[in-house]
Amino acid sequence: MLTITKEFSFHAAHRLHLRDLSESDNLRIYGNCARLHGHTYRLQVQLAGRPDETGMILHFGELKGIVQREVLSRYDHADLSDLPEYHDLPATAENMAEHIFRTLDCALVSDRFRLEQVTVYETQTAWATRSRDGGEHA
Repeated sequence: MLTITKEFSFHAAHRLHLRDLSESDNLRIYGNCARLHGHTYRLQVQLAGRPDETGMILHFGELKGIVQREVLSRYDHADLSDLPEYHDLPATAENMAEHIFRTLDCALVSDRFRLEQVTVYETQTAWATRSRDGGEHA
């Protein structure tokens, strides 16, 4: 299998919390992450497929435009906790990877390639990955 990967970055704030819990319960569960704070996120998007006559699976510029339109235009310099997709779920790296994967999977439709993996880096040492074959826990 041949894959391509493109990396993006964006700046966003969030606070990890469950709306049905008190502030003290959220602080107990999430610690300081229950308070509003920000990250410079890195996002990696990986496609698997076969190159066309140009020798490319998908032009990196085209992939960039799709990710910009579907994800970055909404996430960059936003409070992720205010986005509809995180109204009932905390904006954890895990939930972000899942939502971004589903969003891009609908936008990247082709008979030559498919979205294979999305990785969201919250920090240099902490990230979550959603792979095509790993959507549900065992």
